[in-house]
Amino acid sequence: MTLSDPGRLAGVRLAATVVLLRERAAGDPQVFMLRRSAKSPFMPDTLVFPGGAVDPGDGPEGSDAAFDAAARRECREEAGVVLDAHDLHWFDTWLTPAVEPRRYLARFYVARLAEGEAEDAAADGHETHEGRWATPAEILAAWAREEVDLPPPTLCTVMRLADERRAGLVGLPPAAVHEPILPKGLLQPDAGGEARLVVVLPHDPAYPDLPGDGIPAPARVADLPHRLVRAGRTWRPC
Repeated sequence: MTLSDPGRLAGVRLAATVVLLRERAAGDPQVFMLRRSAKSPFMPDTLVFPGGAVDPGDGPEGSDAAFDAAARRECREEAGVVLDAHDLHWFDTWLTPAVEPRRYLARFYVARLAEGEAEDAAADGHETHEGRWATPAEILAAWAREEVDLPPPTLCTVMRLADERRAGLVGLPPAAVHEPILPKGLLQPDAGGEARLVVVLPHDPAYPDLPGDGIPAPARVADLPHRLVRAGRTWRPC
């Protein structure tokens, strides 16, 4: 199966997410993240990058301009950061698995900020809370302690940032990221026989034979975990 325009699949909404990457002269770059409201119907109480659905007022449906406008608008609304003077580089695309009741085709962008920029970034207090600047390593350390929950696409992105592969976030042309990463979801029993939710990425050998929408693995998934399992309060590579 190929998805030439997955944003037009029934029930799929278009969305845009922004990695605010702030350089520092002394130390690793920081990213700005927000905790979603516990009352949110999608990914409640998770730590995410600013972002949200593309609105009709952002531009023609499915256009590059609409995605770009949505990314800038959501960053302003959710984090109070105005990106008018900054380029946005589209570096990744994810499509929510078919097993999810709410599905999104989300483009991921990176905006590179100077040291000390957007110091007043903050959560909106409605959809998001607890805005924070932190290094990717600090975010992963909090995740390892189960202090924060990172959705699979967010976790994969932070893992890339933490191990110095961030050059890959700015080096891919649009043609290389147009095809989305489409995981599949399944329930798998653990050692005690209790069912756990597992997200299977398209480069996993079992992926083609699993039920649900599927597409070939884009080359950029090669350095990501094959599977993520819901273990306790967080997602874990397995």
